[in-house]
Amino acid sequence: MDKDQKDNTQASTTASPVWLRTCEKETLQPVEGKVKGNLPPWLNGRLTRNGPGKVQYGKTRFNHLFDGSSYVHQFIINDGKVFYQSRYLQSDAYKKNTKADRIVVSEFGTAAYPDPCKNILQRFMSHFTPITKVDPTDNCVVNVCHYGDQLYALTETKNMRRIDPETLATVGEKTKLDQYIAVNTATAHPHVDPDGTVYNMGNSYANKKGPTYNIIKFPPPKVVNGQNLSSVEQAEIIATIPCQWKMYPSYYHSFGITDNYFVFVEQPFVFNLKKFLLNHYLHRPYLGAVEWYADQKTKFRVVRRDTLELMKTTYVTDAFVTFHHTNAFEKDGQLVVDLAAMDDGKVINQFMLRNFEKSEHEISAKMLSTHRRFVLPLEVDDVSADTNLVTLKDTKCSAYKRRDGTIQLQAEVISKQAFDLPRINYKYNGKEYTYAYGVEVNTKAEFAELVKMNVQTGETWLWREEGKLVSEPVFVATPGGTREDDGVVLSTIIAKADPKFVALLVLDPETWTEMARVEFQACGTVPSTFHGQFAAADQTVHLY
Repeated sequence: MDKDQKDNTQASTTASPVWLRTCEKETLQPVEGKVKGNLPPWLNGRLTRNGPGKVQYGKTRFNHLFDGSSYVHQFIINDGKVFYQSRYLQSDAYKKNTKADRIVVSEFGTAAYPDPCKNILQRFMSHFTPITKVDPTDNCVVNVCHYGDQLYALTETKNMRRIDPETLATVGEKTKLDQYIAVNTATAHPHVDPDGTVYNMGNSYANKKGPTYNIIKFPPPKVVNGQNLSSVEQAEIIATIPCQWKMYPSYYHSFGITDNYFVFVEQPFVFNLKKFLLNHYLHRPYLGAVEWYADQKTKFRVVRRDTLELMKTTYVTDAFVTFHHTNAFEKDGQLVVDLAAMDDGKVINQFMLRNFEKSEHEISAKMLSTHRRFVLPLEVDDVSADTNLVTLKDTKCSAYKRRDGTIQLQAEVISKQAFDLPRINYKYNGKEYTYAYGVEVNTKAEFAELVKMNVQTGETWLWREEGKLVSEPVFVATPGGTREDDGVVLSTIIAKADPKFVALLVLDPETWTEMARVEFQACGTVPSTFHGQFAAADQTVHLY
């Protein structure tokens, strides 16, 4: 038995930190909360959030923060009243683990335990099942997104799960993207255009010339010859980017988009495909195949949206890791890319669940993400090698052409404030903007504070409450609002000392002060979440 498998047989005997929480009872029927303060009268709709809700089955426990079973939360805002409900995503992985009372479906950092329903020969033969025949997990624990009028829970495999937005019940069988397009994975951070078109990225590993990164388009639903076609049924790959390291495809969690470009960051935080296959046959976690090469460069790969062609220019910078893009925009012939970044890819190992049991465990401050800006000059054919090609004012970014034709970039750290899970007023997605909203992830990997940042000046504002933890902020624009910060920011609060407490927090983006909160006592323990989406009651296209 591997060390990680030994570790997750040991149940915690101490009070559980927030990332070790398991919800023992769902809040299936909406419960009304107590409103404190004043909710804007125009704020009506649903805030749906996703994250890990169960970390242990029987005596077996998941190893990594990204492995826990998906638990979906929803806040329904209706004419000044707010209701809370939550339930487990009824994925195949969840149902199989529950039935066996042990982990029998592999996740990112956890290898499945042998299915007790199989005999010794069946267990032995399962080790030699070709990886192409293995259906990856449908534990869609990372995010949610509306594709047309259909709400889906998302993870980073090829599988998606549809959710009933009224009851949070899981609808039908899992959606397998490879039944529509040739991809093996997809991110959990799509982009949504104002017309409802959804764009995402996913990997293909079976190409003759090696792995590719693919841009996927999901058009709005339509009716053809009397037949309703969903966004997913119309999925198509519209552009491909070749992998520079054929046996080491880059890991990526999100990507950037502007009016005219897609922006992909190929970072030396990679999957070693040889180890990936070996770990599959040796029944070890896939996490063991993730490698970090600090001596390699991170590259920006840019695709034109009009021609869908990859630009020949390659932009390089010193190695960094990013999970979350904030925004990107074009200005004066240059492409500005903002993201939350870290300098050390080994941070992924800090999120092993066994670490959270240790009161003394802390993530190095050097591994916490900060908000960074890169500026990519778009016209570089006839430029001098000794000239900074960045001509934008009020930026410390630089870009120099090297002899091999690549453009060497130097980032500007917008603020030293720890900052991640960035969100913006999505009406400014792909456009020049001023404000980003995120969380401070502290050295305990807790979402400790909400952060508002002026990305032009680096000025920050913080919101926190003693004994409470927050979630990713979601900006909701005032209908007809003309200012970028005209709206509200929604977050959720959970209490360290009261596991059934949950509240919806409403902040004024301009003053970064509390406008209202709605408090609930859930039926069971309330775990933390990763990401979510707000769906306004009077809109048919739901942006981020």
